[in-house]
Amino acid sequence: MKLQRFAHTLLAAAVLFSACATAIAQDAWPTRPLKLIAPFAPAGPIDQAGRVIALKLQDALGQPVVVENVAGAGGAVGMARLAQSPGDGYTVALGHVGSLSIGPHLNPKVGFDPQKSFAPITLLADYANVLVVNAGEPYASVAELIKAARENPGKIAYSSSGIGSSNHLSGELLAAMTGVKLTHIPHRGSAPAMLDLIGGRVNFMFDVLLNSMPNLQAGKLRALAVTNNSGLNKLPGVPPLSRTVPGDEVLGWVALLAAAGTPPRVVERLNLEVGKVMKLPDVVAQYATVGFDVRTSTPAELQALIKKDLDLWGPLIKAAGIKSE
Repeated sequence: MKLQRFAHTLLAAAVLFSACATAIAQDAWPTRPLKLIAPFAPAGPIDQAGRVIALKLQDALGQPVVVENVAGAGGAVGMARLAQSPGDGYTVALGHVGSLSIGPHLNPKVGFDPQKSFAPITLLADYANVLVVNAGEPYASVAELIKAARENPGKIAYSSSGIGSSNHLSGELLAAMTGVKLTHIPHRGSAPAMLDLIGGRVNFMFDVLLNSMPNLQAGKLRALAVTNNSGLNKLPGVPPLSRTVPGDEVLGWVALLAAAGTPPRVVERLNLEVGKVMKLPDVVAQYATVGFDVRTSTPAELQALIKKDLDLWGPLIKAAGIKSE
């Protein structure tokens, strides 16, 4: 009997020890390096934004944060990789409006559910597009551009970096909200789209300020509007598009996510540490160099933003009959 009691005591102690060890291990997270998936090729704006975070985050967490570029399908390949990863917080990824709120409407077989496959951590930044015309065009305002489009259905053309890109959909939204017919000329990237605009083969383009600014400064382009409601500090005097077309606001964004099932305490820790990193002056400055304005959020706010933009772009993509290339 005494031996049996002793065995039960040992078993209870072992169970207690195992539970304590598990709790200690969880509290000690992270105990090994993290991987940050950048779903685009190296050197692009989102890749650069991720590397800034990785360097700062490894100091905060005491573990290396290794950036892995998994490019393809407008960010969908990288996000699918995250969706297939264990929900332990050791793999995170940079999502953006294109991969999470636009892409799933263009291709239902992206390999993930933007609302169920991930554990949102925090928004990192947002950015606005700028509506630019060739400097040789006669349009001095958005109102004049819309008037020309109304008087010449289908003859006013705009270029974009590709079908389903935010600058393409910015044009589709403008057409839908004003009732004009525009002609879309897609390209494989912003650089050739911009060359078409500078060469006078199209009339206008929506693009990020980072790409447009050198040509604005050189006098090759003229900015008519920006797609946020507050304007851009680097373009004083250029009005929001919504001033002419009420309700027409388009904001791109970049965010950090983990795989679904990641423990809430890990999400909270990452949200806390990344929030601190994003307040650092050098981080704000580095994000500004690639055209991003730092803006963080709670996980719930990020989840709501993903849904809001899913609801915005879904009906537009369906009504316009847009499909992925």
